[in-house]
Amino acid sequence: MINAEVKKLSGCKKEISIVMPKADIEPIREKETLKVRKDVQVPGFRKGKAPLHMVKRQYGQYIEAYTMEAAVQEAVEKAITENDVKAVGMPEPKKVEFNDDGDLVMDVEVEVFPEVELKNYKGFEFVKDKYVVEDSFIEDQIQKLLKEHATRSEVDRPVEKGDVVLIDMQQLNEDGTPQENHKYTDISVTIGEARFDPDIEEQLIGKETGKTHRIIKEYPEDYPQKEVAGKKEYYDITIKKTEQVDLPELDDAFVQKLNPEIKTVDEFKEYMKKGMEAEYARESENRLQQELSQKIVDENPLEIPNALIERYLDNLVQDMKRRDPNADERALREYYRNEAEQNLKWMYLKEEIGKAENIEVDEKDVEEFLNKIEDEKIRKLYDDIPSLKDEIRNNIRDQKVTEFLMENSDIKENEIPLT
Repeated sequence: MINAEVKKLSGCKKEISIVMPKADIEPIREKETLKVRKDVQVPGFRKGKAPLHMVKRQYGQYIEAYTMEAAVQEAVEKAITENDVKAVGMPEPKKVEFNDDGDLVMDVEVEVFPEVELKNYKGFEFVKDKYVVEDSFIEDQIQKLLKEHATRSEVDRPVEKGDVVLIDMQQLNEDGTPQENHKYTDISVTIGEARFDPDIEEQLIGKETGKTHRIIKEYPEDYPQKEVAGKKEYYDITIKKTEQVDLPELDDAFVQKLNPEIKTVDEFKEYMKKGMEAEYARESENRLQQELSQKIVDENPLEIPNALIERYLDNLVQDMKRRDPNADERALREYYRNEAEQNLKWMYLKEEIGKAENIEVDEKDVEEFLNKIEDEKIRKLYDDIPSLKDEIRNNIRDQKVTEFLMENSDIKENEIPLT
């Protein structure tokens, strides 16, 4: 029978001092001797038939090494089980030796699951953004939508605002000579959108297609990039092609093409408004939940064992490598390590809060979730695979804990108009 003494080193690490008596080691040594005899050939005897004393004499060094390895494994497993140590990852022997009495003496460090001590998780103050979608914002979104469905037609006239032009661009020295390696060809520019260069776009308005035009760009004295502040740049720009952008008419026929269930422009605007409100509300809710989880983690210090972090990263990297086999595993592990630790802390804290507040998930909760699934094949999948139902229960419990924390926080709304 082994003797073991457990000492706490930190929130997720313990040291186990173990003594395995000589009497417990002898059966292990005999077992390892028989294993060695089975595999070795001693002169004068058939393989596996040599007398044990000869095997011990010739292979004693190997037998002792195998004996120690097997004894350490058995002793550690018994010590962990008998002392109810919640080990995670592989135990790490720090000292292993035989004492003068022939007993095996060792110190082993082992990482354990986190010990969660809740300190503060109620009464926090948060600000939640509430976005108000104005009609002007919807009109802007509709204009973007019309542009997405616009048609183009090539025109032979001076450039106008809203046109799409195809240009070649040569940067010049102050004396008008071309700068080396500063010629750019086949650049598509939508005039007036300010995506290319607002100043140059403005100067191209009124210029003829098929010709080269000298354009001078002046930078103000207070321009942020000091190396060009107060200076001029010179360009020869050739307008190779000009296309007029024709927007479709916003009428009932147009919106019906986009969504046959919508019959009028007014219905479409209302549909867009509700969709925008829902989208911004989701984003606001997600940000609030992130702030909440971070606050809970900050207020309730918790140490996560390295073995759990590595296991989390194993799964994450495996998933990412499935999508991109060429992804750099080491870089991924380094980049996501802090996020993995934070997520694990939040997971354990949520679980402990659920226990402390007696938050339960019953079959009615699960059925309500399943009833929302319209696809019968998917629903049957949940019925046939118990682990999927367990996943549902965990998700519902997480949701209930989050709702509880929200209800026990002071949340003020900050109204933000979208115009």
